[in-house]
Amino acid sequence: MERLSILLIEDVMIIAKEIKATLEKGDYASVTIALGPDEARKFFVSQTFDLIISDINLNADIDGIDLVQELCTSYKVPIVYLTAYTDESTVRKAEGSLPFAYLLKPYNVNQLKLTINLAMLNAEKESQNVRYNEKNVELLESLTRREREILFSLASGKMSKEVADILNIATATVEKHKQNIKEKLSLTTLGELINFAVSTKTISMD
Repeated sequence: MERLSILLIEDVMIIAKEIKATLEKGDYASVTIALGPDEARKFFVSQTFDLIISDINLNADIDGIDLVQELCTSYKVPIVYLTAYTDESTVRKAEGSLPFAYLLKPYNVNQLKLTINLAMLNAEKESQNVRYNEKNVELLESLTRREREILFSLASGKMSKEVADILNIATATVEKHKQNIKEKLSLTTLGELINFAVSTKTISMD
């Protein structure tokens, strides 16, 4: 794994320095410490981070949960909370920001690193899914309206004859459209065609 860039939001300097030293050991990560909301905002705008680790109680007019939600309106990064708070209301509020993990102090070094590694793997998987979906949308837009009608009809389980009857066209015409669709999407089997249609089912045919 490449060296990570981490924004650490922690208002207690001695704790922040300890976490920074732990994560920078062995060139594992580069950690930028923000002791409060103002520093966090400044660093987040001027730098690009792979991950945010944040305490919840920052002894400021905003807590860590609201702060990371504010920051992540600019760009999304995985969030890991590292806190001593275990009360139900705090945990529920934290869940609303969709963090990758909620770790309790005092932390275990191995557990913290494992959590970070898993967070980054999860983020990469989500990024791949986004790229895959964007590619599928582009491919779908290359189809004509009639081809999309036929594609979604086939995906819903209809046979070529049924599709032909619904659209009032010849079965041979449906088969020809099906072949054109496969060529445009670089697919070879009906199963692949159906899987593609299912993955883009929410796309409008307008």
